[in-house]
Amino acid sequence: MTHGIFITGTDTAVGKTLVTAVLARGLKKRGLDVGVMKPVETGVVRGRPSDAVRLIRAAQVSDALDRVRPYAFRLPVAPLDAARAERRSIQMAAIMTAYRQLQSQHEVVLVEGAGGLHVPITPTMDVLDLIEKLKAPVLVVGRVGLGGVNHALLTLNALRARKIPVLALVLNRTTPAKSTVARRQERSTVELLRESAGVPVIGPLPYRAGVDARFEQVVETLVANSEMRKLTKLLLAFARGTH
Repeated sequence: MTHGIFITGTDTAVGKTLVTAVLARGLKKRGLDVGVMKPVETGVVRGRPSDAVRLIRAAQVSDALDRVRPYAFRLPVAPLDAARAERRSIQMAAIMTAYRQLQSQHEVVLVEGAGGLHVPITPTMDVLDLIEKLKAPVLVVGRVGLGGVNHALLTLNALRARKIPVLALVLNRTTPAKSTVARRQERSTVELLRESAGVPVIGPLPYRAGVDARFEQVVETLVANSEMRKLTKLLLAFARGTH
């Protein structure tokens, strides 16, 4: 069975798409056949690069967009509400069918979630339920600044409560640490999570200004980042069953 790895966040806009794209490119450079998936994407606007398209480019795959991303909605809100706004509904069966098709075509499939674990997808299921259905281990992406400890531990504990394995926690700089206090907060977050997370802690990744405008350039730069190389090596061992 092809391995799947689910990338979730402690919140929205923590860098899930960037981390997933970097991993897709890094694993491909190491000779792995990587597929990507964004089951549900909201805030999709014509003429603006979507997360799913960015993942396809990063992985350099030819899979159809509607397989990589079965559901796309214009409104930038939780998937359940975005679907309701268009008088549509999200069917888990359609997501599972697309996922299995991608599994049949690639050695590993990186699946990027929407927001955090408890973001609703259907009236009865959230992202955490989707992860459980996919039977995929998880990579958690979180912020390195103030609040990062609480958000990361809440996410990790929710996954453990469902007995879902976690491969690593990635800490990302979403804002620049311009003051002495901000830099101390970052160090504190990293140190405390390395003590208490119970999983490998990767990062912090460097802050990159204007990521949206130069996404592919930033991806190429981060592929060579020492922390991302460490994470890529970890996932490569998992995908090849040597971890």
